Amino acid sequence: MNDSVPETTAEAAAWPLQPLLDVLASASWTQLAVVAVVSYLSLCRALRFNYESALRRKFGYPNRASLARMTTEEAQQIVHSLSSWEFPLTNFVALQFGLFKTYGVETISRLLLATGNLTDPVRSLKRFEDTGALIGEFLQNPPTSERAMRGLARMNFLHGKYVKEGTISNADLLYTLSVFVTEPPRFCRLYEWRALNEMEYCAYGVLWKSVGDAMGIEYKGFLARAESGWRDGIDFAEDITAWAKAYEVVAMKPSLISAKPARALIPIITYWAPGFATPFATNVVISLLGDRVREAFMLPEPDAIAAATVYSLLTLRLFVLRYLTLPRFFPQRRLNDPDPKTGRMTQRMSYGNFPFYIKPTLWNRWLRPAAWVVWLLGGKVPGDEPDKYMAQGYLFSELGPQNRMGLGIEEMEADVSRLRGSFGRGGCPFG
Repeated sequence: MNDSVPETTAEAAAWPLQPLLDVLASASWTQLAVVAVVSYLSLCRALRFNYESALRRKFGYPNRASLARMTTEEAQQIVHSLSSWEFPLTNFVALQFGLFKTYGVETISRLLLATGNLTDPVRSLKRFEDTGALIGEFLQNPPTSERAMRGLARMNFLHGKYVKEGTISNADLLYTLSVFVTEPPRFCRLYEWRALNEMEYCAYGVLWKSVGDAMGIEYKGFLARAESGWRDGIDFAEDITAWAKAYEVVAMKPSLISAKPARALIPIITYWAPGFATPFATNVVISLLGDRVREAFMLPEPDAIAAATVYSLLTLRLFVLRYLTLPRFFPQRRLNDPDPKTGRMTQRMSYGNFPFYIKPTLWNRWLRPAAWVVWLLGGKVPGDEPDKYMAQGYLFSELGPQNRMGLGIEEMEADVSRLRGSFGRGGCPFG
């Protein structure tokens, strides 16, 4: 018999591994560590851009000319993918700072002060959460879905009173829309491990142009290319960006009115900083605002050490994510499906610092490590004060200020019918 051929099944299974086992047995721990590190770095390099490549293959936009046919359905899928797979934290922070930025416009801040929905210590908690929930409904659901259209209809109802009164101008709405187009791409360009590519940037323009259409925002007389029309989402994004920069020069001035909501919002952002670190965290927030916004809020220049620290950490994070970290294996999901019996909607994680609309479970209340951290810091976890934080979930008619909860049901239904019958809803908004 040929001795080179194993005689048993066990020997046959072990034989191909024997050379590898011999090499491993003869290698030092240093050599094994070097091989492991190089292998891991190679794997990170091989997989880091896989998701971006997969999105490109899925939607098939090879060049700028092809982007003219991008639909709102596709744009929503791309933006949702970026916010749940590629850049969940940066997308959230960008939108948070983007909304903060709008308070630098005095007319917007004046309305917030008049309603008290941001400066009141009780009402501001729900107002902050509801803003995130409404935006999340039409960012995370297809534009032709009932949830997306009802989210838009509820937002239109809440704004409608002030639009009719003239306390919200078209310019205010257009500027607010602009930050959703501009801030996520800007934050990715500055602070993420890669900038958005043309297809992704176009998606932001397409999606938010569609949202602006649903809100009835007027572009003509404001955006330079509105009369001639935009060829694609990039064209729209560039146009609204240029208008917003010019508008900031005129409308964003140092103002005591703007300073009040700014000083109310900063503690919401720095809520989890320990008491001794609150001044440092406040300086970090101020350093990320930019000079024009900071001056409109009448805030001091940030501490140089805080600014240097945060930008150094952001640079380090960029390097670690790009070269030392594998891509996400699971998406970050915020919304649950509606309860089939009640129709109420719950969240997996809150937008603010309190467990609004989160149904308590064994995992998120008792076993999740983050819940223990929140508890140790004195915060609220799912299941605490369930009536106050509406652990049963929300209906769309309940989103908004407490004095408008349950109102506007008929107006919302009429608006949903309008959106449902809109020509091209879900299609290309430039066609």
